[in-house]
This record gives sequence, structure tokens and C-alpha cells, in this order.
Amino acid sequence: MESSAGQQGLVEIRTRDREVIAEALNHFVAHRARITYAQREAVDLSMRGRELGELGGLRLRLGGVGYAAVSEPTGYLLAGVVEDGEIAVRMRGRDFALGPEDGVLFPYGQQFTGEYGRAALALVSLPLPYVAAIAEAETGMPAADLRFEGSRPVSEAMRRFWAATAAFLSRQLTAPGGDLPPLITEQLRRAGATALLSVFPNTTMTAGRTPADGRVAPAVVRRAAAFMDAGAQRPLTIAEIAAAAGVGARGLQIAFRRHMGCTPMDYLRRVRLERVHRELRAAGPGDGVTVRETARRWGFANPGRFAAEYRARYGQPPSRTLRV
Repeated sequence: MESSAGQQGLVEIRTRDREVIAEALNHFVAHRARITYAQREAVDLSMRGRELGELGGLRLRLGGVGYAAVSEPTGYLLAGVVEDGEIAVRMRGRDFALGPEDGVLFPYGQQFTGEYGRAALALVSLPLPYVAAIAEAETGMPAADLRFEGSRPVSEAMRRFWAATAAFLSRQLTAPGGDLPPLITEQLRRAGATALLSVFPNTTMTAGRTPADGRVAPAVVRRAAAFMDAGAQRPLTIAEIAAAAGVGARGLQIAFRRHMGCTPMDYLRRVRLERVHRELRAAGPGDGVTVRETARRWGFANPGRFAAEYRARYGQPPSRTLRV
């Protein structure tokens, strides 16, 4: 058996011992397991998981076994994608058979059962209150009214989107080799929340939108922008920005769309992109500055997306700006 722990709570295990893997998984999802196999030498069980406050990621491979589990009700939203093999899940009185690149949202606060035969899964967990706050800020629907009403993606396009998103988030969260910067953690958390709201059936898709809050003065935008400019190095939420501007979260969204043509979080991302640009331009020989680490420190987790945004904004790749 190989195992390790550290790096902001990263846990890695590879083993042939059924009890070891079941015990390790119980730290992420409480369950009762029954594990069977035909040939012990074919058993290959591995997991890599990490919990960063209100955000969790897990990559799991169950090779050479049949893994049946009764999972206890979760106090958080748990969703994932099957990356290899097949699983059969029973929840909310219905049976689901899932294959490669099929996504699933497990029921919040309810027991569910599953059979995971020689499967590989990528899983992400988030607290419901955080996702509900994002829903309220984006749609105006009260956070208390958020309910997820289905376990499968709403469309084929959303199935593909979730497969890519869940795999990306779980890899970022469980990657070895160093701690995640706070801005990256917040970006991943927000990306997970907005993806869940877009992919799985929920009340933001059916409830009427909150009417506009009337005219919002440009001064609100100026206060919010100043707050984001000053605090761009910290993880900022819509609620914090709105409070600093003296307006509600929905009013802030409306004000930015009306006066800036973007959302507050779009504006914050632009500010952070500018900070990366400044640091790359200011770097000198021997400073040890790299594009990757500078981008990650300012919250850009996806190198490809960052490079495309940077080129679109500054007309050149970030590596050309960094002339060291």
C-alpha cells in the first residue's frame, strides 16, 4: 500500500486492501461498503482527495472489484462524472445506470445506494448555502428558495460541459506539488457553483426572475470598482462587494451590466489580469518570475484560458511580455 497526506490536506492512497480504501473514502463520503473480487492480484484501488474549507475534490479508481455502498445523507452538494467503467445508483426512488462521461448530482440530505464496478470517478463537493448565494446574486431568486430537482444534466450539451468541468475541478483540487493560492481556490469554488446551477435541474431554471431594482446610480459602480481594485489580491464574494458599494447583490449585478456592460466578477477578473500584466512587465533577469506561477497567484487556474484572455487583451502571449 502507498499512502500520503499533506499539502493542504491532500490524501493519496493506492492499495489492494478493501478495508483501507473503504475507511479512507469514509472521510469524504460516509457510507457502508461491501467489496467483492474474483482475483486478489487484479485488485487495484486508488484515490486522491482534498478538502479546502468549503470545497472538496476526489478522484477515485476501483480496479478489479465490485464496490457496493449505502451512502449516508450528505450535508453538502456532491456531484461527479464517471470517467471509466459503469456505475448503478439508486436515489429518490429511481435507478440510474451511468457510463463514461455521464454526470450525476447525488441527492442533498438523502441516503443513496450505488454499485461501482471497476469504475473511475471524479467528484466535487460544495456547501448548498454557498451555491444558493451565487444563485441569488446571479438571478435575484432568494437563496432560501434554491432546490435541486434532478440528478442528471438538463441536456446533452450540459452533459459534455459537466464532464469536462468536473474532471478539471477534481484534477486542480487534487494535483500534487504545492498548495493552491487562495484566489485559485475561490475561482474553482465559484466555477463549481455556477456549473451546478447551469447543468442540473433546479429552481433558478423555473422560478420567475426578480424584477430590476430600478435605476442604480453610477456611484454604486464606482464604489464597487474601487473596492475590487483595492482588494483584488483577496478572494472576494458578490456579497462583500455589494456591501462595500451600499447596495444589494442583485442591484450590483444590474448596475454593472447597465453602466459597465459586464458583471462584477468579470470586472474583477480584468483587474487581476492587469495585475499579472504589470508583474510580468516589471520582472527582471534573475527574479525567478514565471508566467504560470504569476497567473496562479492572481487566480487563473486554467493555463489555456488564461493565455487566450491575455492575448485578447494585450495582443501578445504572456511569455512575450515576460522578457527575462
